[in-house]
Formats: sequence, structure tokens, C-alpha cells
Amino acid sequence: MDQHLSTPTNSILIFIWSFVFAVFISSFYFISPLISIFLILIGVAIFIVDREMILLALVFISFGLGILRYDIKDFHESIAPASTGIVVSEPEQKENTTRFVILADNGEKVLVSTNLYSEVKYGDRVETKGKLQSPGIIDDSTGKPFDYGKYLSKDDIYFTISFAEVAIVSGGHGNFIKESLLSIKQSIVGKMRNIFPEPESSLLAGLILAGKSALPKDVLDAFRRAGIIHIVVLSGYNITIIAEFMRKFFQKIFIISRLVVSPKLPAIASLMGVLLFVIMTGGEATVVRAAIMVLVVIVAKIFRRTYSAPRALLLAGFVMILHNPKILVFDPSFQLSFLATCALIYVVPVVEKYLSRGVLTKWEEARSIIATTIGTQITVLPLLIYSMREVSLVSLPANILILFFIPYAMFLGFLATLLSYISIIIALPVTYLAHLILSWILFVGSFLGNLSFAVLSF
Repeated sequence: MDQHLSTPTNSILIFIWSFVFAVFISSFYFISPLISIFLILIGVAIFIVDREMILLALVFISFGLGILRYDIKDFHESIAPASTGIVVSEPEQKENTTRFVILADNGEKVLVSTNLYSEVKYGDRVETKGKLQSPGIIDDSTGKPFDYGKYLSKDDIYFTISFAEVAIVSGGHGNFIKESLLSIKQSIVGKMRNIFPEPESSLLAGLILAGKSALPKDVLDAFRRAGIIHIVVLSGYNITIIAEFMRKFFQKIFIISRLVVSPKLPAIASLMGVLLFVIMTGGEATVVRAAIMVLVVIVAKIFRRTYSAPRALLLAGFVMILHNPKILVFDPSFQLSFLATCALIYVVPVVEKYLSRGVLTKWEEARSIIATTIGTQITVLPLLIYSMREVSLVSLPANILILFFIPYAMFLGFLATLLSYISIIIALPVTYLAHLILSWILFVGSFLGNLSFAVLSF
């Protein structure tokens, strides 16, 4: 075998892709763990007999490990959950219900839906009453069945209770750090709601901390139809802005205080801030994937290493699939986020190169926004059509009209919120500016999203 074919980089790539392919196959067909062990033994035997065939050995070993990892994740003995347990997720208000996950006393997780005005908090010990159900396949109006059971199983949830009666037994049983961060988050969101009217306050909360769960249903629907729902999904775009802001903030603090510190300290502070942010936002798939990529960038800067976006994305995807193999097939947010990032790395530069030859040669900001929108839309279009059965026809103008203002909305809105802790009057000028930008984003989303031809349905 040629020496250049068995370089460490090629070996790692073959190992990762074989592992991922095995997880993909296992998501649709059950493969016995005995077969995975057999494949691993074949790979080890090939390596022992002929070390020149190391790549073939790696294919067998990694494929077997992928099957085994999925089987371990998928293994579950169905036990009826106890009626009491600890709330292990931040309660989320959706339309007319409050949803949260409890870890029952016998170790089972249950997705509970109760009334909208429930006072349940993360870390509460609760007692639930209601009809236990095992989630199955949902047949929606698009004609494409959705396997809700498999979707929940990625989070080890195998039971649901709808219209539950919930009694709080006691509080303070959650992780202390997460509980503290969620309290800070709720305080910040509460301040945003105090100084901004609705729906501007919900939009700001969605941009910075709460994601799309903060927005009213009619605004979410309009944003989805306008093709700008991604701005409130806490993607890599948002987290990159936050990480860079924190790095510059700590850099300024050290300069103002005239402290002689290592240039690495602001980057390390930014790294810690991103980790705390992930915990505070609940650690959704898109947030974790984006955070891993941002962390790789920060670490690369700390150690002055060359940063490779494709390798960072591959590392992020592999680590997440290794941790939870079911997200590869059963988590649409992970799929869309991964594809969108691929578009930013590979497709957008090509589109931008072609746009630079036309009338947009001197309009760098507009060219970047248009290229990003076209590139990501082209890349995720097949998956959007398959999973959502619709595509926005107004996405390009909507993104051009709002993306430039997103960083300013986030910065001014967060600054106004911080100043409001000192005095609402001091925060008033910044609040007014942030309100204007947020109102513009809402206007664009509502106007374009509610056009009769905004969405093409399949």
C-alpha cells in the first residue's frame, strides 16, 4: 500500500466516516452487538497479519464500534416511571402548556405537559398525576410520518404525560451551577421584559438567551415563512458574536485596569464564558455544535495554532455523534445546523466570488449577506423540502434586510438590560435605539412572512 495513503490524517478521516456510516445504518436497521464485536475482531486480525492494510483494518474496527455505540444508546428496558421525580430541564412555555422533563425516582425520564401557569422550576421535586403514554409515529398533514418516539429517545425519554396534574414537593434538587445560571438567565430575561414591550422583548430574549421558545407563535410562524427563523435558533452566528464580544470586553477591562496580563487571558475568559452560556441555554444540539466550533477557534488562538474550519466542524460532529449517536438521524436541528455550517465553509465563498464580479463589487457587507443567504439556502434546501415540505421564497430579501442589524440589536439590547439594573432612566437612550432595530426586524419578518406567496409548499 502506498505510504501516502496511510497518513495519520487519512486514518483519522477513514475512522470517523466509517463510524458515522455505521451509526447511520444502525439508525434504520437493528444490527446485533455480536456482529459489531465480530467486525472489530476481523479488523484487529487484519492489522496483526498485515500492517500494510491498516486502513482496511480501521474500516472494520470503526464500523464495528459505530454499531456497538448505537446499540448501547438504543438499549432500554421499559419500566413504568415512578410518579415522583426531579425536574431536570428548564420548563418551556409552548402555546397553552408548560413542558418539562422529570427524572423519576426509578431512573426513567418523562416529558410532562401541564397548564401554562405552572410554577414548576428546574430542580424541583414534583409529583405527577396523569395518563402515561409511549410516544409513537405522528402522521401530520404533509403526508410524511414523524417518528416522535425515536426523536424523544435520543434524549432517553420513552414516556410522556399530557394534561398532567403537578404538585411541587420541594425545591433545590438540581445541579447548583446550572440552577444558578438559569436564575441569572431568568433575571436577565425578566429585565428585558420590563424595559421592552412585546414582542420586542421576546425577540431580544430569543436572539441572546432563550432561542425560539421565547417568541409568540404568530411571530415564529412569520419568521419561519420569511426564512429568518435561524436568527433565534442560537446558532454559531449568535455564539460567535457573544464569544468575540466577551473577548474584547475582558481585553478592555485589563487595559483600563492597567493590569499586565498574558494576551491569552481574554481568550481564556471568553472560553469560560461560552461554556457557561451553553449550560445557561440548556445545551441544545445547535448550541453545543456551534460552541464546540467556537471553542476550537479560541483554543487555536490561545496556542497560536492554524485553525481549520472543516476539521473543527468534523470534530464537532464526531464528538456529538459519539456522545449521542441518535442525533445523526433523529435530530433535525443538528442536521440543519451541520449543513448550514458546511455551506458557510464550502459554498458561500464560491457564491461570494461570483457576486464580486457584478454590481456588488464595492458593497462588501451586502455581498457577504447575499452570498451567505444563497449559499446556506442552496445547501439546506433538499433537507428542508424533505423534512418540512416547504421552502421560503422571500428568504433572500428578508435576510438582506435584517442580518446587518442583528449584532447591533444583540449588543444594544444586552447593554440596555445591564444598565437597567443600575437605573431604567440611564438605560433609556440605549433602550430606544435597540427598540428601533428590534421593531425593524419584526416588521420585515411579519410583512414578508405574511405575503400570500412567501412559501412554496410541497
